[in-house]
Amino acid sequence: MHAGLPRGAGASVGPLLLLGAGLLTTLALFAGEGSSYSRLVGIGAVALGLSGAGLALAFWSGIGWLRLDRAGNAFVLLLAAFVLWTGLTVLWSITPDSSWAYFNRGLIYLAFVVLGLLLGAAMPRAVPVVAAALTILIAGVIAWALAGKVVPDLFPDGARTARLREPIGYWNGLALLAAMALPLGLWVAVSRQHTRLLRTAAVTLLFAATITLLLTYSRGGVVVALLVVAFYLAIVSQRLEAITALLLAVPAAAAVAAWAFSQPGLVDDRQPYDDRLRAGLAFGALLVVVGAAVAAATSLLLRREEQWRPRFRWELSAARVTAGGAAALVVAVLAASGGHPVDWVRDGVREFADPVSPAGSEPGRLGSFSSNSRWTWWEEAWTLFEDEPVGGTGAASFAVARRPIRTNTTFATEPHNIALQFLAETGLVGFLLFAGAAAAATVGVVAAVRRLDGAAAAGSALAVVALAYLLHSLIDYDWDFVALTGPVLLVLGVMLAAGQKPYRRSRASLWATGAALFAAAGIVSLAVPWLATRDVDEAYGAIERRQPGKAVDEARRAQRLNPLSIEPLLARAAAEEARGDLRAAWEVYVEAVDLQPQNWRSWYELGRFEFGIGRRDAGIRHLRRSRELDPLGPANDLLVSMGL
Repeated sequence: MHAGLPRGAGASVGPLLLLGAGLLTTLALFAGEGSSYSRLVGIGAVALGLSGAGLALAFWSGIGWLRLDRAGNAFVLLLAAFVLWTGLTVLWSITPDSSWAYFNRGLIYLAFVVLGLLLGAAMPRAVPVVAAALTILIAGVIAWALAGKVVPDLFPDGARTARLREPIGYWNGLALLAAMALPLGLWVAVSRQHTRLLRTAAVTLLFAATITLLLTYSRGGVVVALLVVAFYLAIVSQRLEAITALLLAVPAAAAVAAWAFSQPGLVDDRQPYDDRLRAGLAFGALLVVVGAAVAAATSLLLRREEQWRPRFRWELSAARVTAGGAAALVVAVLAASGGHPVDWVRDGVREFADPVSPAGSEPGRLGSFSSNSRWTWWEEAWTLFEDEPVGGTGAASFAVARRPIRTNTTFATEPHNIALQFLAETGLVGFLLFAGAAAAATVGVVAAVRRLDGAAAAGSALAVVALAYLLHSLIDYDWDFVALTGPVLLVLGVMLAAGQKPYRRSRASLWATGAALFAAAGIVSLAVPWLATRDVDEAYGAIERRQPGKAVDEARRAQRLNPLSIEPLLARAAAEEARGDLRAAWEVYVEAVDLQPQNWRSWYELGRFEFGIGRRDAGIRHLRRSRELDPLGPANDLLVSMGL
């Protein structure tokens, strides 16, 4: 596996690739809209188009390609094999339409990797440039998020939800980006190669990122932030400067966050909007004042850096930092436990595994040990893996597959743990492919940092960004968010390609054509389920407008586009029912059951319909089957209401 661009074209193509990668990452961060598939279509089309065009150009030019090392080759091949495997699970998935959509998501992520490889090949200093660009973009995300706290209705639902989550659409995802901002900010802050103004801005970013992190109320984000900062301090040589930057930014941020937590207008969703706006404006003023003070103190300290730095005749070794961190942790545990650390830990473990002990949505959740049902979801995922250990239940099938064994009514699309997710949904084969790709990426990134020489500091910061993603994915479902996964995979591609020695090869026009065609096919595969969903919505709209004939046509078109989904069938059945053809409606409901016999919903819709048209015995039988597939679902409620 090789990647690269013509050596002569690198000077001109590199900036174009950087511009494309910047545009793509901006779209992912600011327009991803959570895990929404509809937004993924546009972003994915851009990703596939850019990567396909870049690969086609690389194959067509045929000179000056870069050679990936063994770890880089292994990562690309294993990740591609994993994505292909998610597509193959469509053949046995209990929700094949969801598996197809997840395969499309994987194609997009491969496009991010390819674009990163091309960028790393084309630009001699791709790593520091990408690190700087990512720092700026994440700083923009943080600024936008804090602006939403100042003006609550700046975002949809902003006036209703106090926890920061935009523009990512998910508070834990925003917390992960804030955690990623810390090593990037420290990289800029400690390097004397950067101007004093940039270093001051970097410390201000640390201040803003810490506030954002705390205002998401994300406990996992805080833990990941602590871990990645500790790791960064262990590997960076300018530890004293890094700790100084943290001391300038973090206590001030904690003080601002503590004040915010004390203001009902900032943390209580039930407060009137006017009160929340007044509190938000006060928060904005405090943010500006304290941030300016942090910047001023940083600038003053940097002006006198040559005076105060030589006075420290000792260096902060990694061992000293680790020992100091361990001591601080012990003190923190003793303080939090009131002198009873064993009881505190035991009670915390019990609370973590308690399925009926939610952490809530107030700032006090930061002190809670509750897993918010994660432990239950992890157990369910492991049970599903034990039942289908080789191929799993199908990519993205967890939401339906868990229904027969769930013990509470919490909704979860994934088990919030990437390892258990892929074990349950793609089986041991998928898990080993993904784990192998992750291991290869780790080896490749370590090797990249060692060979980057002058760019090693930027490479280390990007490596810690990738580490933050990996750690957070063990407690959340980050793979579902293009805003989180796409940029990290682009960074990995840049790291793996950067610093490699070029070699010459002949032009491969056929491969260039193949790359362009593959990208086009990927865009079609991505768009077709979205078009089908749009037709389903049109069908229901036609039913509401009392146009059942048009609704049937729309549903049939949706079914032709996406024959793996039961949604077009349910829309068509509803349309047939609306125009009075009960026989045709019944046949379509039966078709939905045949398509997804392990889906509780197909049985429920059939049973509900049969019961409604007087086929009581058949309806009850099929509702009971739906209850078997989801004991806590609507079929159970309906049967209970009938005394059954």
